Amino acid sequence: MADRPWEPASARGARGWVVLARAVVALVVMVGVVMAAGGGGYAPSAVAAGRSVAQPTPSVPPPIELSGTGDQVTKPFALTGGLAVLRAECPSCKGNFIVELLDDKNQVKDVVADRVGAYSGSRAAGVQAGDHALLVDADAPWSVEITQPGDRPAAELPNSSTGSGDRVEGPFAAGKRMVVRATHSGGDDFAVTVLDAKGRAQDLVFNEAGDFDGAAVAQMVSAGPYYLNVTADGDWTLDLSEP
Repeated sequence: MADRPWEPASARGARGWVVLARAVVALVVMVGVVMAAGGGGYAPSAVAAGRSVAQPTPSVPPPIELSGTGDQVTKPFALTGGLAVLRAECPSCKGNFIVELLDDKNQVKDVVADRVGAYSGSRAAGVQAGDHALLVDADAPWSVEITQPGDRPAAELPNSSTGSGDRVEGPFAAGKRMVVRATHSGGDDFAVTVLDAKGRAQDLVFNEAGDFDGAAVAQMVSAGPYYLNVTADGDWTLDLSEP
């Protein structure tokens, strides 16, 4: 066997390190390929690859359900800032049924229900983020469900609806002027108030008593969409249209 040409030990050592480095690089590449193909371990993210990533849709808070019997102050519950819809029921009430929404300082922010006898209705209110509670005056079992609709799709105008008693309608997509035609068959108050998507009052369109049939132009300050708080003790109709 022919002798190899002589070379210094330092040169042989350097060449050995080069071979070792190449082997390590090859091993890393092979491991990455195997892990990516197998679906486990590390895989380059969409951001690293230069692709856009869909942003998560803001979640709607789950409903808050409260119930009790007779007079009660509920335990605190947390609400996010914006519009809240409170649906109250007391089907067996014979005397007063009053539900008031309290803030974290126990100040009354809104009167959700104020009736004598059996009741089922809803009301929208603007709230600040934080703890709230309900002050309930009742003589029978009652329940309240609280929802926060968030960015719920808004209905286009024209739009018509019918109902009975207190109810929240909306949201509606409209400009800052909207024609509201309404009828009411009842012996007590009939009121229709426009709220924006944050629960801020925009216009008291009607504030009548007894039977009613009329129309008015609601004028809003804030941009839509809008909700309507209907306060009634009888049957009613609403027709909304652009002016």
